[in-house]
Amino acid sequence: MEKRRFKFYTERTSFWTEAALIFMALAIIFRVLGCWGLWGDRFFLMTQIVLPIASGLLFILLLALLGKAALWTTFLPVLGGVAFFVLKALGFENQTQMLLCILLYAVAAILYCGTVFTLIRTKWLLVPLFLLPFLYHVGVEDIARLRDTVNPVTFAEGMQEMSVLCIMLSLLFTSLAMKKRYKEPKNAESAPAAPVSPAAPAAPAAPQPEPVSEPAPIFEPAPSAFSEDSTEEGV
Repeated sequence: MEKRRFKFYTERTSFWTEAALIFMALAIIFRVLGCWGLWGDRFFLMTQIVLPIASGLLFILLLALLGKAALWTTFLPVLGGVAFFVLKALGFENQTQMLLCILLYAVAAILYCGTVFTLIRTKWLLVPLFLLPFLYHVGVEDIARLRDTVNPVTFAEGMQEMSVLCIMLSLLFTSLAMKKRYKEPKNAESAPAAPVSPAAPAAPAAPQPEPVSEPAPIFEPAPSAFSEDSTEEGV
């Protein structure tokens, strides 16, 4: 049985779409605040400032304008965001953490692109993909960093981490905003109908003969018992 064709889309006025746009905008703001004055290193400038900000702005533009008609176009800024996270992970000192993060980012890119291109027929793989890393960042890494009094978190590091969290939330809300629209199968082109010849004019009806009325029968009155011709007794 052939599967019905469909596409994913988002409604511009949906709560989840609005939340996704807001948090991506917050991610850009936190990135600017966290990296302010750190553009002396050209590599850091291009990979940790320009790339995530450009990807975030493009994501907002495409989701707001094309989310309903062509949601698949958002794969471009998502791949840009994945490249940003991969380049960020290359600077981790822990090799195991670096490899796990790169693997996670690759899976995220594959699942997101496969979903918006309808190669994957459900959006529910994306929800835990973005939700679980967010919970891990907040519940494990961030709490541990805040409790570290020896190496306290700087303002720049805090703003950059907030930017990362907002990106995760934006992609999570985008996944929740996705809806399916099924496409109607294309019907085979029907053959043109044979032209209908005009009907011949009906022949005039033959005049019907007028009914001949027969004369009504004349009934003679019956002879009376006391007629004049009868003889009376005793005359």
